Amino acid sequence: MPRTDLYQMGVVGRVLCVKLKSISTKALVEQLLDEVQYLVKDIQHEPWAAYVDIRDWIMPSMEALNGFQGIYDWCADNNQTHEATVCRFDTQKNIIGDVSSYEPEFHFFTQNAQEAVQWLNQQGFEFALPDGF
Repeated sequence: MPRTDLYQMGVVGRVLCVKLKSISTKALVEQLLDEVQYLVKDIQHEPWAAYVDIRDWIMPSMEALNGFQGIYDWCADNNQTHEATVCRFDTQKNIIGDVSSYEPEFHFFTQNAQEAVQWLNQQGFEFALPDGF
């Protein structure tokens, strides 16, 4: 069962929306992967993108970080082509940049949610933030 106090997830068109709100443990990262796989099952056969908001995210343990690497690997293997990540700190950007394998032209980092939405739309993904994001 999703833990809305720790994260939110949903799909809008061909964009997976993720908002991480707290510390990420190994168990939580495993749950996140299961939910990602479930949510994108209907779009994984065509290019899709992710909107990831980590402004309220607390840095993960090394075990959890390895799990994030697994999520990024699975997503890349299942047609995720773009990601817009909304960060509060450069450290967050560095951590996500290290575990994702996307080239800079396919991974946009910003501190502004509307800039992330605009970038995803410019990449061809019709997208608007759902309520609560």
